[in-house]
Amino acid sequence: MATTYKIPGVHIEELPATGPISGVGTSTVAFIGPAAEGPINVPTKITNWSQFKDNFGEYIPSPRHYMAYAVEGFFKNGGTVAYIVRVGTAARAFLELDDRATPSGKALRVEARQEGTAGNSINVQVQDAQIVRTAEAARAEATVSSAANNKITVTDASDAEDFKPGDVVTIETTTERVTIDRIRGADIFLTSTLSGTHSSGTLRIADLIPTQKTFRVDNGSGLEVGSVIEISQGTNQENKVIDKLAADFVTLNQGLTNTYTMASADAAVGIESFEFNLIIRGPSQPDETFTALSMDSRHSRYFSKIVNSVSVTVRLPDTPSVATPPNNRPAVLAATNLAGGTADNLSAISATHYQKGINALNLVDDVNVLCIPDRTDTTVQQAMITHCETMADRFAVLDPVRNAPPFGAGSIIDQRANLESQRGYAALYYPWLSIADPQGSNGQNILVPPSGHLVGIYARSDAQYGVHKAPANEMIAGALGLERKLTETELGEVNVEGINVIRTFPNRTRPTVWGARTTAPAAEAPWRYVNVRRLLLYIEESIEEGIRWAVFEPNNRALWKKLTRRISEFLTRVWRDGALFGATPEEAFYVKCDEELNPKAVRELGQVIVEVGVAPVRPAEFVIVRIGQWAGGSETTES
Repeated sequence: MATTYKIPGVHIEELPATGPISGVGTSTVAFIGPAAEGPINVPTKITNWSQFKDNFGEYIPSPRHYMAYAVEGFFKNGGTVAYIVRVGTAARAFLELDDRATPSGKALRVEARQEGTAGNSINVQVQDAQIVRTAEAARAEATVSSAANNKITVTDASDAEDFKPGDVVTIETTTERVTIDRIRGADIFLTSTLSGTHSSGTLRIADLIPTQKTFRVDNGSGLEVGSVIEISQGTNQENKVIDKLAADFVTLNQGLTNTYTMASADAAVGIESFEFNLIIRGPSQPDETFTALSMDSRHSRYFSKIVNSVSVTVRLPDTPSVATPPNNRPAVLAATNLAGGTADNLSAISATHYQKGINALNLVDDVNVLCIPDRTDTTVQQAMITHCETMADRFAVLDPVRNAPPFGAGSIIDQRANLESQRGYAALYYPWLSIADPQGSNGQNILVPPSGHLVGIYARSDAQYGVHKAPANEMIAGALGLERKLTETELGEVNVEGINVIRTFPNRTRPTVWGARTTAPAAEAPWRYVNVRRLLLYIEESIEEGIRWAVFEPNNRALWKKLTRRISEFLTRVWRDGALFGATPEEAFYVKCDEELNPKAVRELGQVIVEVGVAPVRPAEFVIVRIGQWAGGSETTES
């Protein structure tokens, strides 16, 4: 134990507990596609259809785009949480503000929040801020009675009180500069030894000279670290940034350039603190004025903390200014419009735009399922699979090509051949669904890709039964029919190829999901089923997040036992939920973390290896009924 006890008695310690491993979510879906409005390539979390409409508008009927229909189908079928990533060609208007250096660089980037041409009517103005704080370099004078070695004695102790430890002082008629260490009555002690002796003269604050960084002001109230101050006396003037502030002593980011005299007859050395104001004017809202902003992150009014405009974002440019403070501030600018905003061109959206949308999800950890209902081409669907395989914590639901026949040229089997995922990170569904046109006024139906409705069923099944249950043999809410119906022979051939058919039954009012296979190669039997792949993703991510506490722990047997115990407890719960096959936990899984897996060579690399094996429950895809009949009766058995 880290605590050392010295007094006999009862001592209580609270020991931190890591707690059990909690299961992660399984049915947060990311939809990528065109939308009527909203930010482009920005994953936006929503929890209902109304939030989608508020952020991204409604349907795009002509030419028809399908993300809105898919999202609505998701929520109708039991979905609860989704991320929306809008793709498009629209660009945001922006303006990069020059800094104050010569030659000029860029200080800030002001960018419209909304893509499109509307941002071009927003204008930005930069002003020098009104003076935040006025001060003067501190003055103090006293008559010297004696001065030698490291002590100066003044004739009046009350005059000594005007000086402070840290002041740089001089005795007039000399060029010597010394620093005060402490003051006791009329005696002023120095940090260094005087070069001579004095029996008279005037002691005062020394002139501020080039390279000097620290000096005292008469009142430091209102100044702060990061403040830009203008130091001036007569024609001498320069701007510096406060790097340190202790009582009334300021330390600058750079030494002074000019000399500022401090004799009683000299003009005061002025200290003025100021920053910049930013004024944003949009066409349909009041002016937004943000005053006394700083470019220094230490300052209480650092621009990033203060600017919260409804119409623009303000950030450092992609290539920040190389100017040194205070010249990294934006230069004064008359009202100037943003530029470069362009409207969305839906017909020009390419696979590259979709790839950017997919990449935007790289930093979103809680996505479990990926859908792109507007693209059924190989390029985009392979990019979906690659993303899921790379992230290793999510699953792709793929849509079929519209009007694809089951066999022949351009068939669903041809499409499936290009979408293999070695370890089953994707599933392909077929065919399209017929739904009531939400914008139709006379009962018209339209065809939509099935992925949105399907992932809603994923969410519903996960909530009701668990991720280990195959999301199949489920009726699709909102679906009225199918693009085409397959014969029993066609169903069999398509199913063998790992394509999940949606079909109708005479006694069911809605189409039913009738498949639960991934696009894994036929030889990869362990990854054949959707629920097995998703169960393993759930187990892997839950364990990964649940044992994060072990990072940097001592890599010894005590740690191995803790890991084994925590993981085994979690997998026992998974087994009890019916997700693992076996009459006992020992038959359902094993956890191994020992010296065999973690020899000295592994430990010296800073690694700890845990081996986990599980026996997932697979779906009863074929229920076989054997019927025997003989003279005395009959018998029915299931196998």
